[in-house]
Amino acid sequence: MRVAWFPKTSELSGNPYWIRLQEVLEAEGVEFETSHSSFWLTRRWLLDNRRDVAVLHFHFIQPQYTGSNNRVSPRRLFKFISDLILARLLGYHLVWTLHDLMPTWPKEPQWLESLARVAMAMLAQDVIVHCREAQRLLALNFRRSWGVTVLPLPSYLDEYPNDISPTEARSRLQIIPDRFVYAFIGGIRPNKGLEELIKAFSQIEDPQALLLIAGKTWPPDEYIKSLENLASGDGRILLRAEEIPDNEMQNYLKAADIIVFPFKRVLTSSSVILAMSFGRPVIVPRLGCPPELVGNDAGILYDPDDPPALSLALRQALSTDLIAMGVCAAEKVNIHNWEDLARETLEIYR
Repeated sequence: MRVAWFPKTSELSGNPYWIRLQEVLEAEGVEFETSHSSFWLTRRWLLDNRRDVAVLHFHFIQPQYTGSNNRVSPRRLFKFISDLILARLLGYHLVWTLHDLMPTWPKEPQWLESLARVAMAMLAQDVIVHCREAQRLLALNFRRSWGVTVLPLPSYLDEYPNDISPTEARSRLQIIPDRFVYAFIGGIRPNKGLEELIKAFSQIEDPQALLLIAGKTWPPDEYIKSLENLASGDGRILLRAEEIPDNEMQNYLKAADIIVFPFKRVLTSSSVILAMSFGRPVIVPRLGCPPELVGNDAGILYDPDDPPALSLALRQALSTDLIAMGVCAAEKVNIHNWEDLARETLEIYR
């Protein structure tokens, strides 16, 4: 079976999800077509490859209709929709994985962003989501309730080195062993809500508490500058705004007592899965997929619409059995593996 992904794996970075899933699918006999442009589906390509490529699998569709002015181009959007219709008529099997309800950086006008998702939802034969809440939101927002398969995200435990103790991790990061460490690990960008985390942490008066924020920065540049200004007045905040090499990821994960994800918007989150894979309890808002996975025994949930709730969750962590929560977190995610995800994805392709 020959499959084309949009975007191609080579154009997706920062998350082992796509590389790992492609590797296991290839081991199951899937061949990946790479002659196409991830950012511009063409009718000529559809016509030329209709006998060789069976499946078009879309992970992110925004590149297909964004114009040169960095806005949604109505012309490109309607061409994309017509190309999807043509692909159906030519016999391609269309699959869409709903990773986010809306893009990380929505383009203007946003009603066209929504229209693109409604069209994709209507024209794909199959839609993959990673939790029941995503299935519900898909039906609510894009009117798609048929042909939807829920496939849990796999564990990331084996994707990074994991051979040091928490004490050694703190030593490598020059963190005193007896500090209580809250951490955020992941991409640093506006939808992650890190300004709210810094403000909530500033209300924790414990001098032994430490907030570690680490990860790759994304546009706009003004966002990281605003975080630096917020953190500058508190010596207990350690901001490391740089991409974490794979061989150092365990240092940050294992140095933390609890990992906090103060998302403003989220559907699925590989960062939450990664933290839980390493046996770390998490603090997450009641948004998207994370609460369904975390529950009340693998972390602390809070209401993102209640301003004091995040600060209260941080305080709750100080008096919670985080070791037991961490054990539960690992048990919940480490039962899922890439081989199962690949086999179930292949069944959808077939």
